Amino acid sequence: MSGGGNIKVVVRCRPLNAREIARGAKGLIRMEGSQTILDPPEQTGSTSVRATEKKPMSFSFDKSYWSAGARDEPKYASQQTLYEDLGVELLDHSFEGFNTCIFALERAVSGLAVLFSSLYADTHSTDSMMGYGSDKGIIPLTTEELFRRVQARTSDEPTLSYTVEVSYIEIYNEKVRDLLNPKNKGNLKVREHPSLGPYVEDLSKCLVENYSQMMTLMDEGNKARTVASTNMNETSSRSHAVFTVTLAQKRRDPQTNITGEKVSKISLVDLAGSERQASTGATGTRLKEGANINQSLTTLGKVIAALAQGSNDHGKGKKKKEDFVPYRDSILTWLLKESLGGNSKTAMIAAISTLRYADAAKKIKTHAVVNEDPNAKLIRELKEELDMLRSRVATGGGTEEANHNPNFPPEEQIVTYQTKEGEMRTVTKLELQDQLHASEKLMESLNLTWEEKMESTQKIHVEREKALEELGISIDKDMVGVHAPQRHPSLVNLNEDPLMSECLIYQLKPGPTVAGSIEDSTAHIKLSGAHILPEHCIFSNEGGIVTVEVMPEARSFVNGKRVPPKSSIKLQNGDRVILGDFHVFRFNDPASARAQRQKLQNSVSMDNPSSAYRPDSPSSRPDAAELMDWTAARREVADIERLGDQDLDQLFDDIVKVRTQRKRPESRYDISAELESRFMTPSDTQESLDPNSNPWAGPHATSMTSNSVGTPVAQDLDKPNMEENSEADTELPIPSVVYDKRSSDSALHQEHLTRQLQTMTQEVKRIRSQAAAARALEPTTVEPANWTLKEIRLVQKVVEKWKQLRSYSVAEQILTGAADLKEANVIAKEMQRSVSYNFLIVDASATSSTSCLDKATGIVEFDDISDTVIPTLNGSVVVAKVVDRESNSVYTWDLRKFHRQLNQMKRALALKENPSYSAHFKVDGAFAEIQPPSYSLIGSAKVPLRLLANQFSYTATVPISCRYTMEAIGSCRMTFKCTPLASSGIATPDSGWTPMQSRLVVGDKLTFAITVEGVKGLSSIDYASIHAQTRLSSLVGSSIVSEDTFASLLIDLSKSSVAHLNLRRTISVIVTEEMIEYIQTSYAVIDFFAKVHINYLDRLERWDKTREMSPPNSTLGTPDRLQVKPSMRRCETDFVGSEHHDILASVEIRELASNGDYVPAEVQEDIFQLHQGLQRKIHINLTHSSGKALPWEKIHNVHSSDIRIVNKGQVSHVCKSIVEIKLQSQDLDWLPDGTSTLEASGVWDTSAHECRQLDRRTSSDQLLLVRLTFLVDVETLDEPAIFQFDMRVKIQGRDSRRSSLLSFFNSSKIFNSSVFIFTVDLSPPLARSVNDLWRLDTAKKYVKREEVLGKWKPRSVSLIQDFAEMKRSARCLADVQATKSVLDITGDIEYTHHDTVNKEEELKENERLVRKCLGLWKMEMNQRILIDLKCESPEQEAVAKKLRRMIPDLKPKLSPTVKLQPRVETITKHGAVMLLRDSQKNEWAKRYFVLRRPFLHVHEQPDKREVQIINLSSSNVTPSPDVESLLGRKWAFTIFTPTNSYIAQASSEKEMRDWLSVISTTSEL
Repeated sequence: MSGGGNIKVVVRCRPLNAREIARGAKGLIRMEGSQTILDPPEQTGSTSVRATEKKPMSFSFDKSYWSAGARDEPKYASQQTLYEDLGVELLDHSFEGFNTCIFALERAVSGLAVLFSSLYADTHSTDSMMGYGSDKGIIPLTTEELFRRVQARTSDEPTLSYTVEVSYIEIYNEKVRDLLNPKNKGNLKVREHPSLGPYVEDLSKCLVENYSQMMTLMDEGNKARTVASTNMNETSSRSHAVFTVTLAQKRRDPQTNITGEKVSKISLVDLAGSERQASTGATGTRLKEGANINQSLTTLGKVIAALAQGSNDHGKGKKKKEDFVPYRDSILTWLLKESLGGNSKTAMIAAISTLRYADAAKKIKTHAVVNEDPNAKLIRELKEELDMLRSRVATGGGTEEANHNPNFPPEEQIVTYQTKEGEMRTVTKLELQDQLHASEKLMESLNLTWEEKMESTQKIHVEREKALEELGISIDKDMVGVHAPQRHPSLVNLNEDPLMSECLIYQLKPGPTVAGSIEDSTAHIKLSGAHILPEHCIFSNEGGIVTVEVMPEARSFVNGKRVPPKSSIKLQNGDRVILGDFHVFRFNDPASARAQRQKLQNSVSMDNPSSAYRPDSPSSRPDAAELMDWTAARREVADIERLGDQDLDQLFDDIVKVRTQRKRPESRYDISAELESRFMTPSDTQESLDPNSNPWAGPHATSMTSNSVGTPVAQDLDKPNMEENSEADTELPIPSVVYDKRSSDSALHQEHLTRQLQTMTQEVKRIRSQAAAARALEPTTVEPANWTLKEIRLVQKVVEKWKQLRSYSVAEQILTGAADLKEANVIAKEMQRSVSYNFLIVDASATSSTSCLDKATGIVEFDDISDTVIPTLNGSVVVAKVVDRESNSVYTWDLRKFHRQLNQMKRALALKENPSYSAHFKVDGAFAEIQPPSYSLIGSAKVPLRLLANQFSYTATVPISCRYTMEAIGSCRMTFKCTPLASSGIATPDSGWTPMQSRLVVGDKLTFAITVEGVKGLSSIDYASIHAQTRLSSLVGSSIVSEDTFASLLIDLSKSSVAHLNLRRTISVIVTEEMIEYIQTSYAVIDFFAKVHINYLDRLERWDKTREMSPPNSTLGTPDRLQVKPSMRRCETDFVGSEHHDILASVEIRELASNGDYVPAEVQEDIFQLHQGLQRKIHINLTHSSGKALPWEKIHNVHSSDIRIVNKGQVSHVCKSIVEIKLQSQDLDWLPDGTSTLEASGVWDTSAHECRQLDRRTSSDQLLLVRLTFLVDVETLDEPAIFQFDMRVKIQGRDSRRSSLLSFFNSSKIFNSSVFIFTVDLSPPLARSVNDLWRLDTAKKYVKREEVLGKWKPRSVSLIQDFAEMKRSARCLADVQATKSVLDITGDIEYTHHDTVNKEEELKENERLVRKCLGLWKMEMNQRILIDLKCESPEQEAVAKKLRRMIPDLKPKLSPTVKLQPRVETITKHGAVMLLRDSQKNEWAKRYFVLRRPFLHVHEQPDKREVQIINLSSSNVTPSPDVESLLGRKWAFTIFTPTNSYIAQASSEKEMRDWLSVISTTSEL
């Protein structure tokens, strides 16, 4: 038996509430039969034609109930009417065996927050579900009728029996909580069974026997729900709740003695209302809760839309693949899967605010079936499943296959078995055991008898009441919520969050009550946290008098005073009690409070009211209400070491404010005298120091917020020693006044230093602003006018050296590009490409090293490949290493090319899920080279050339260093043989040759032969074939005319050994001065190229991974503090990164008209047509679409300067005077769509330029250029952004007419403004020191889907140390070999004139040695400057963070670079579209798109200037079917840019496809 049909949807209109009546709202709703009609509001004032054409909107539902009027109206729908239409049908289906569900779609302001409670008695309330008072809703009436029918049917039929079970869950922040069982405190798991559907594991189900028990459970569950106060509702539900009633009918057949059973579920759903943050005022936790609520409701809307679309297509007879319904996107929709689109008969009660949801929901069709005997069927299926799983475990090979071994990964423990349907399923052993465990638990719960379930319910009930009583929650069946008991004294908690205060009540019954930690079994009040002892203190209630006794070393305070150990303190009503560091309570004594009130009334009634009794308790003070909060209790303790950062900041602000208002004198003597006078006469001056504003005054000073009578400071209790342990109590004989002097002086000194720091930062900010203005107005360069030629050469040499020391800039590039590198690897994984990327540091001269065999075919030994010489950079550069497994090669990209490739990767990923679009775009070459090199550079060998400067022949064996692993992978022997000087060719003492004497001279011919042989260490395991090559510029320098490359023969390692590799070449060049300098200081480089195997690529990737997991050790001299890791993760806002923004600037020049108004001058062909002798104003309008990412503040320093005249294409300067334009008004506006406008207007006095060309008419063949400069302050920038552009101006006669008839015959349009497009690149400033480099680190920045990378990390600053160590080792080894070669020849030469060496030569030799040692020492010291991201200690970081919080100008900010973009006149496409302007109000506006690549210009009118630009360079465009389904907008598409997104609607499907095509093409350019 089955039943299908659409979801039954009814609408009920409630009356206006008090807030709406106060706003003067009027009713716009009418109900006519089953239709709900919304009338448009009355139009007041001037309205547009479109607004007056609005017509009433009509919606049809199953029922439309009018409950907004009086009850005596004929069409008024009461609760009984709603019950008869919905509730009775609900019960009928439930007794037939169908699952039923009913829930309401209402917002939080409509009363749904009290769906399952009766907190308020409102006779006009329209709470359809519960109702209030005697006017019961559907739930009370339905449940009452349920038990009435059960009783009636069981009395009529003895063979029929019924059982009713209830469960109550709460979905809070996407986590499921059991509201009926206090033991289930954690997040319950949601599982899905093939037969049962989604269910909550370990959910408590309680048996109920009558209506009162059910309402009691519902009331107790409501007390455990999460509610909070917002601006819209005082008791707003912060969670969704589902109350499920399971009705089981058992009928026994007397003849067959077989019992049949029907089970139906009644689901009553309470949805928390959707919220707007601006309306509710939610912040912090409330804001997070609202976001989760809106997320689940949004998912519910998507599910409803998908189900409605599926039902509509099925009704039209369409046959297609089932649409995906996102049930699992939210816990709420997953649990309501059967109710929304499965086995259930569902009804919805909608409010006016949710008509669109309801209109979609009425199209959904459900397929309900009678649940006949589900337990027996389920038990049988579970038995079969258990038998199958157990058999699989039993035959799985014992411990080898059946048991899960955690030491092996899950993918290596696979089990395959066949289900009862014959399907082969493959799972891991862990999943198999988990499935078996879940099935056994479910089988165990189904086999429970009625008595066992009743016993479990009783235990849960007892444990629940016990747990609530331990938490201080008193349960009274006649009251709702938590209330304090009125019979015994109690402790009430105080919390920093006012909503959490007074939620816990601990009763102090007669006798002792022990408070201690949760580990102590004897403690009645169990607490946790710092400084809570197992037995902390004892509260004794003897005859209504409560005292507290503190254990030794226990930290406890009463009214801000430390309680001495082993001493009893009597508690009075209203006293504040602090236990440990965080637990703050208020003591409540009902009997004492009543007695004090009675005494106070008696004393006031006496004739002399001034002698009225003043109680000792602070609760009766007039200001007690405002002092009984958590902040006051914490401040009166004044324990600075335990206060939080926010409280300390507040105290410090109070100090600064009080000191500033009092205007203290500057001398210490006057300060001391003033303090003494104030302490000596506090009653006369009424200006005693405020301890709340002075945290250094000690915890026992007189507090203005304390509730005790003012007494001298430190008169009763001891003062803590501030220099030692703050918790130890010691006697200090020093008077408190002296101590307060020292603390006040310290506070004053700190205030003075803070004020100085603030002044300095403001001064720095002002100087930077002035410097930026000066740079903009007077761009000058420093000319070394007085420098000598020697000084100029020295400066050039120093600059060149600094360019080579690129450690800081290299570190910045690595840290800022880590996120991009990680994103590239993620995209490659997603696209299933066998390519990986990582950072690499190489010599700048080696960035273009490629094998000559890849450039040309048939290159053999002594063949040259010539090319023009490209100037190379010095130092080291960062490149991207590409490990291409698809072509078995490894090569490098410079960072510019890497970012271009990354943009192509992003577009390829965006097109992956759109095959229809991806077919038109090529993605080849995005992840790797289209033609990758066949030979990869595997290593290089270096040998010094300085011996050639003396024409010295030598041989050196040097290592071959791999630039990827920074290690030696082999060695080779390099020989340099110069032309012999003697006839024998051998330098001997007899031949008269002296070493190091034949130096090169400019103009001589240098001839030498280079030989590379004896290669070792290069194995055939890693390489298939190999060859060596070198360049002429590497041997003699870059001062050559053309570049030559010399390569060896290719050696096939599978056929011959690498030892056969040989490269010989003879070089003859004419010596130049640059060549001599190069040979004396540089090294010859021999590159080795090879075809690599896959093993080599694997080794490279393993190397990068191991080096980041185990970074290299610090060198000697590195302080130990560099190894200290910060204790906490740094805040994301402390890191800085580069940004890009586009700004549209519109400029108007307004002239004074005859009527006294300023009207805009006409602009024709981007030339302002000005008139002689008129006063002028300049109006600047800036627009960007980056939202709050570019928080600009104001425009300032507006100047006009540099007037030039253009005559037939020739530009000449006529006036360079600078005139300031004083701004009169500015306006800043932030729009809902993310755009922002900044406008400024000021008077432009052109006569101040004293330029005749601005005062007389401009000839027809001339025009003027006026430079306009202004600065824009942005909150996140360290200096203002500078904007400059040239205004094209023509001066006409004073009486020349505007917009003459000639303009109608002219092809050019006339506008009122001129527009300019600027790009603003924001980059992190150069780090001032190594300690600031960590702010640039983006390695820990989350990249979407980065989980696919596992433990992989991009190379960091350890790469710099590896590269420096490799260079140093290669240089040292090469120098050693060269020195050895010299010593081998010169060691046998005998010198017979040592004794005749004069003293002057000896002094020169000593000086040379000293200089050499000094140079080596400087080199070593340069190597000791390390870059470490952890070099800032936690203490330094805390101090810096504190300073940045007090002085926001100290926060790291970005540096702007503003560029004016040339205007593109070529129009690729244009057309009208509808653009979404406000997503909250669903406001659309007609706009005109004009595509001038790469910018999309947005116009309000086709004949007007653009009002907005969209940069399509890094954009992505996709169609938006969700907009059509939710908002009814066909042919919608979305443009995603790095700073914003735009939803537009085309006029037709063809138009939409055209826009998608041209925008996608533009983004690839």
